[in-house]
Amino acid sequence: MKISFSSGLTRFMVGAVVRYILYFVTGLIFWFGLNAKTTSLGQVPQWSDLDTFQKTMSRGEFIHFVDSVYCPRNQWWSPWMIIDQDKARIRKFSGKDDWYDLYFSKNENGSVVSNSSANSSMALEGMIIALDPGHIGGAWSEMERRHFSLDGELPVKEGDLSLAIAQKLVPQLKALGVTPVLVRKISEPVTQKRPEDFREVANQWAGERLGTEDNNSKERELLIKDREELLFYRVDEIRARAELINQSIKPDIVICIHLNAAPWENPEQKELVERNDHHILVNGCYMGGELAYDDQRFEMIWRLLNRWSVTEQHLAESLSLSFSEITSMPTFSYKGPNALKVGNVPGVWARNLLANRIYRCPVVFLEPYVANSKVTYPRIQNWLNGKPKLSLIDEYSQAVLDGLKNCLKP
Repeated sequence: MKISFSSGLTRFMVGAVVRYILYFVTGLIFWFGLNAKTTSLGQVPQWSDLDTFQKTMSRGEFIHFVDSVYCPRNQWWSPWMIIDQDKARIRKFSGKDDWYDLYFSKNENGSVVSNSSANSSMALEGMIIALDPGHIGGAWSEMERRHFSLDGELPVKEGDLSLAIAQKLVPQLKALGVTPVLVRKISEPVTQKRPEDFREVANQWAGERLGTEDNNSKERELLIKDREELLFYRVDEIRARAELINQSIKPDIVICIHLNAAPWENPEQKELVERNDHHILVNGCYMGGELAYDDQRFEMIWRLLNRWSVTEQHLAESLSLSFSEITSMPTFSYKGPNALKVGNVPGVWARNLLANRIYRCPVVFLEPYVANSKVTYPRIQNWLNGKPKLSLIDEYSQAVLDGLKNCLKP
């Protein structure tokens, strides 16, 4: 299970245990309900957009990508997809007997694209790489639960760290002939909306899940406020970045820059942890409840037919190896069903995240370092105080550069 700033470091910030449990349970119902249609703030898919992929992929290659990357369990995809000999039938809308027929090509010889062959022609020079600094940072870091501080020291804000790393990479990538584009240039949201813009949606959400009793209760208001904020920073912010990436930047690759974190053993008496590791994520491992959403089902098929997983895995493996070599950190391994190990290089996993699903190009999602570890936290403090020897920022950017150079032609 991936631990992040929100799920680990700032759980102590939730006002009441009861409120957190209520919110978590009702959120699961919302996100993974079998009667779902589209995910939060999502759009109804246009299945005809897949017409361009008719007869472009063999049955064997389609099954290979489903099994090895996108949905490893038959019971997860079988309610939503039927794989016949000549076509895949995909349910277009939940609860309706309406199917999209995707016809396979007839050529089964050498149909599965290998990592090496898919990337042999990819060159760094001339490539457009979007650098997506994770989260927002700045004044928004506490709201987005990517913020912690110890003993009066400077607060650690993931959004500020990720932006500094992205900014460091810009001139370094330019020197390699790459056109780097920052998705976010400052510690401010990309979206123009704010939490209060989601008041009506959040209120409706609360009514559907909690009923109409105690409409003015303090507990209900706190849940609505949480929902407004979540829709703002976790959903609409990512969708705004997707629009920028898909419509304006149109990159060859997106690199999502993040740092990881571990849960406090005792949130009331926070102590740094021993663990310090890294892992790299590609898109995949769509679970059954996620495929119940029409838009997620469509996006999975869209990514599969574009064969983006081949590029993603190739780059992720190179980046994982470079982080291991430069940082000497071990790799993190997931234990639950929400992640799938892909390939043979340690530290590379497939997960279905909003960003690596709706950004329409290959996406790698970096999760190195444990920010509240005994090793990493002092390095972050040194950087924040302007006195690093070899800063974590320098090390992170160098690992990214080495990973790119090792898997793509100069």
